[in-house]
Amino acid sequence: MADSSVRSRPPVTFAVLALGIGAFALLQSLVIPVLTTVQHQLHTTQNTVTWVLTAYLLSASIMTPILGRVGDMIGKRRIFVATLIALSAGSLLAAVAPSIGVMIAARVIQGFAGGMLPVAFGIIRDEFPAKSMFIVGIFAGRLARKLGGKALVIAGCLTGCGAMSILAFAHQYEWQIYLSNALMGIGFGLAFSAMSALIVAAVPPSQTGVASGMNANIRTIGGSIGSAVMASIVTSQLAPTGLPEEAGYTTGFAVMAGGLLLAALAGLLMPSARRLRQAAVPEHAERAMVAAGTVVGDESE
Repeated sequence: MADSSVRSRPPVTFAVLALGIGAFALLQSLVIPVLTTVQHQLHTTQNTVTWVLTAYLLSASIMTPILGRVGDMIGKRRIFVATLIALSAGSLLAAVAPSIGVMIAARVIQGFAGGMLPVAFGIIRDEFPAKSMFIVGIFAGRLARKLGGKALVIAGCLTGCGAMSILAFAHQYEWQIYLSNALMGIGFGLAFSAMSALIVAAVPPSQTGVASGMNANIRTIGGSIGSAVMASIVTSQLAPTGLPEEAGYTTGFAVMAGGLLLAALAGLLMPSARRLRQAAVPEHAERAMVAAGTVVGDESE
């Protein structure tokens, strides 16, 4: 009875998942502009204050696949609630941190919330029909059914490549910046939602958490490497004032455009959703029926 009551309110479930993941994502990006402020207020060095970001990313990278697997074993809702508690506790500790060491410890605790990403995808798979698993963009699900998730990943990478190219070579006017940011949001939205759904569809329900966790983990590691590379490129050309020159930014955006183009080419090597379903079919007919039901999202006996 309790399970039926939970499943009867998918909008509430979606709202809770969206708010939790949104808070986790904001804590990753909002700290970057205030690193200098944190450095001065906590009386530390520039090298040490970077651990406020690094500790968070490392903690999330480690805990995301671990908690994803634990969620598959003992329950996704329990792990999601536990990650929300860790996120809240870490945020409270960071707000009152008297020293850089306490701040870094608080960020490590906040990083535990990375485990909410894989369990959230698992909850979506359990509570929502397969046709509704594309949660980014109103029309992404319809496009996926018509074009396939593989096509959306490639289209998203190419759209992002175009956005970065605009920032690199055509950024003289404000409307060009607005256009590039709009294209960037569309491209990343398509690619991320399609990739997540493809990964979830390629594994049985019992492995949804760990598969989504590895996806989020690899994406976090890639983002960390990309951020470091971009920072190195931008700061390699400094003006006499000590600020980066425009050429550093344009070079960085051009490199990211090239990376997204390579990602689109790599997407051509991805198996289609149909091939993934065929590969998941076991030898025995009865098991094949069960596997097909779990992969495509139909109700099974």
